[in-house]
Amino acid sequence: NTILTTPNVKTTKSYQELLGAIIQGNAILLIDGFHEVIIVGVWAERSLEEPLGERSVQGIAFGFSEKARTNINILRGIIKTEQFCVQKMTFGTKAKTDVFLLFINDIVDKGILNEVRNRIEKLDVKYILEARIVQEIVEGNPKSIFPLTLSSERPDTAASALFEGRVIVMVDGTPQAIIAPSLFAELFQAPDEYYASYGRFFMRLIRFSAFLSAMFLSPIYVSLDKHGKEHIPKKLYEALLTKDEILPTFWEVVILNLLFALFFDASFRVSKSAILLISILGAILLGETAVSAKLIHPVSLLVVGFAFVSEAVLANKGLGGAITILRACFILIGYFLGSNGMFIGVTLLIMYMISLKSIGIPYLSPFIPLNFKELKDTLYRGNLKTLTNSKHSYPDDN
Repeated sequence: NTILTTPNVKTTKSYQELLGAIIQGNAILLIDGFHEVIIVGVWAERSLEEPLGERSVQGIAFGFSEKARTNINILRGIIKTEQFCVQKMTFGTKAKTDVFLLFINDIVDKGILNEVRNRIEKLDVKYILEARIVQEIVEGNPKSIFPLTLSSERPDTAASALFEGRVIVMVDGTPQAIIAPSLFAELFQAPDEYYASYGRFFMRLIRFSAFLSAMFLSPIYVSLDKHGKEHIPKKLYEALLTKDEILPTFWEVVILNLLFALFFDASFRVSKSAILLISILGAILLGETAVSAKLIHPVSLLVVGFAFVSEAVLANKGLGGAITILRACFILIGYFLGSNGMFIGVTLLIMYMISLKSIGIPYLSPFIPLNFKELKDTLYRGNLKTLTNSKHSYPDDN
């Protein structure tokens, strides 16, 4: 009590608890002649750093670490109420991993809390190396191409979700918090909007426009070349679409999408010192060689490039995979079926999104079903005082 000043000290007589403490990276002090051992928390961890995937000009300047207990203590420093609750669960038959369920007791939606808890308790695995396996269990719909939960490295985002009556799941060893439920409208929000008045009315609309551009710009371009020749003036057609290039427009778009996907992936895989080389090679390969050799029309390069820049705006929200799949589908639909097929495809997409639920909550709420009270923080950021004092309600199926 007087010599070991570290706050994480306890004694035990249990061999299993002793073994678990060693596996977790703690130090064990054994004294000859005593039946108790002293467990001392001396694990090492990296210092708190800026969240690279969710950078913000204003707001909290550090993100979560790999230690779940450190992350919980960070949230306790933000959420100063005795109603902040943490439930610990342990999973893994070969290697044990702690999973924590976080909520504010007098604010959380009880139906959401019970559903998340029931889903997590069904987890039966040998080990957990990444939070994604827990996230899939929480989402409960592995076939969905849209993210039904939100991963965040930012403590302010996690704290805001708790104050809105949501549940957070933290997996020890992973610096992301899993927020449930997650709605489609929230994928266009950013932390900056809650720290400044700038952009509160139009930034989300710009991001939503980027989502539409990333998904439909290339398919519309392909559809115009295939089915719109009779409806477009000849000079405009020759200026915008393939004139004397070697490749047809459809294959131009397909090849450019594959090349941009490769460069996009390579920028995350190669070392930082090689990123500049990849950028130079991409500029030479696409901007100079392909266009100068008349393999690819300049407008095709512009259309696909703009689509990928628009996708990058939303990639950190988990929408990159959905956009890539839908863009490929609509390119094929636009090429073979034209504008009528694309209208049918959009209708089916909306119907599919209406059918999605995140922890029993309709994915497109508060738009479908319509809830006027919840619209104040969707397409625009409402008054902060009103948002802080309002109580969020969810159309819970449970």
